[in-house]
Amino acid sequence: MSDNPAEQFTTEEVPQSLWSLIPTTIRRAYIAADATIEGAPYLGTPGGRYQRGDLIMLAASYEFQKLVKAGSLPSFDGTWEYFARPTGKHFVMLTSRARITINQVEDPRKKPRVAVFRNNYAELNEVGLFDDWDENLIRAREEAAKDGERRLLHILHGYQDLNFAHLAYPHPERNRHIYRSPNLMRMPHEMPLTDLPPPEGPSESPDPETIENIQRHLRDDE
Repeated sequence: MSDNPAEQFTTEEVPQSLWSLIPTTIRRAYIAADATIEGAPYLGTPGGRYQRGDLIMLAASYEFQKLVKAGSLPSFDGTWEYFARPTGKHFVMLTSRARITINQVEDPRKKPRVAVFRNNYAELNEVGLFDDWDENLIRAREEAAKDGERRLLHILHGYQDLNFAHLAYPHPERNRHIYRSPNLMRMPHEMPLTDLPPPEGPSESPDPETIENIQRHLRDDE
């Protein structure tokens, strides 16, 4: 058993037997986003390419949603929830005790950029994690247990270059994590057929359904 209760919690909610699915799924998202850019001339402009991060976010959400629907993540549920400001929705995976969000970050040692929904979720991470809490936190733990509240976990991945992916248990106050997994991109995992396309472009199209969903989302936002 780990000496770090945050690590123990993370591996209980996301068993290590499932970890290899994460890098494969994120690779598919990057491939789909880049294929969308290549197939849409207005996204190939200098200005349009700034949308790559948003396309990756949408594709990653869609790919993880497919995993949940297919039952590849046993005991996981998924839901689309509004950001703090209702300008869009983000995909959240739910286990019995955790909320898991998918986040692009430049530095995996730090928490994702400030977002109210992340901060609200993270407030619960301090509840009942260690034994030496004062009475107020013990009371908060009991109330949280009654309400069935879940603690926050992050899936972190590289912002522009896909050179890392981690599971992380964020610290509720400091800009760091109480626990961060090893780099999941370095563990054995299935490589999508369209990964690392030649310079002239991919020889095979990524999942057409994924690309169609991203493009439909872009049209809906116009």
